[in-house]
Amino acid sequence: MTLVQENIYRRTDAGTVGWDDELDAVLLRWHGFATSESFRAHMELCIELLEATGANKMYADARNQGAISDEDKLWSITEWATQADEAGLEALVIVYPESVIAKMSVDSVIEQVDDDIERLITDDVTEGRNWLADHPATVTDVVVSELEEPTLDVEPTSDTDEKTETIEREDDDVSTEPDSNLESPAESDADEATTSHSESDTETDTATADDSSTASTTSPGTSPDPLTVAGIGGIVGLLGVSVMMFVSGQVPALVPNALANAALLLGSVVLGGMALGWLAAEIVS
Repeated sequence: MTLVQENIYRRTDAGTVGWDDELDAVLLRWHGFATSESFRAHMELCIELLEATGANKMYADARNQGAISDEDKLWSITEWATQADEAGLEALVIVYPESVIAKMSVDSVIEQVDDDIERLITDDVTEGRNWLADHPATVTDVVVSELEEPTLDVEPTSDTDEKTETIEREDDDVSTEPDSNLESPAESDADEATTSHSESDTETDTATADDSSTASTTSPGTSPDPLTVAGIGGIVGLLGVSVMMFVSGQVPALVPNALANAALLLGSVVLGGMALGWLAAEIVS
């Protein structure tokens, strides 16, 4: 981002018309969609400023421009281009709109113009500004506040009066001269690499600490699963009763019925073993 000096001729919600001190060119910067009336008024203000200053260059930043109607396209081709040529415009840069539809509108106009104006239509702000800076200017050091008030009726924004003014605004246009206060690309890359390395070390340390914490909570003293221990307890109880019956040679009689006795005995042993195992696991955990 670079601070760009702009002498404002007229600024509205739709756009700004002024003077670019760096390029010694008439400036047109669109802020958004413009009605047909507003579109033509801003374009005609550029003609007025070309004639008032004797300038031969114009820089149009259309990145935020909306689409224009077919009638306004035809007007730009048949009337505005002719007037701009007659006003002395020799070099014109248009920075493409970001909107695809608006970009198609610009292309449609450029393909049909027939005049002596040299044009560069580009997506690259730096390329456009450098291209225009290479063209000799017929006039320099223009102060639009010393010019007569704009004669065309274009409603100014509510945050500025109707007088012309000089402002500095932040923009991503690249200056043709280096800024001594800015870091060189190499310094910037080095700073980014250092920052990236520091962040990587920090993330590694954090991951190590997390791993250590996890290891401390999942070491060999991990609590047993109660359900697993209960199942093991049931099996152990069943084996124990089987061994007891094998050694004694008889089955313990809990009820007179042999089948019911066997079912009750097995169920009691298994469930009892599971209960004891689960209880033991809960106590340990």
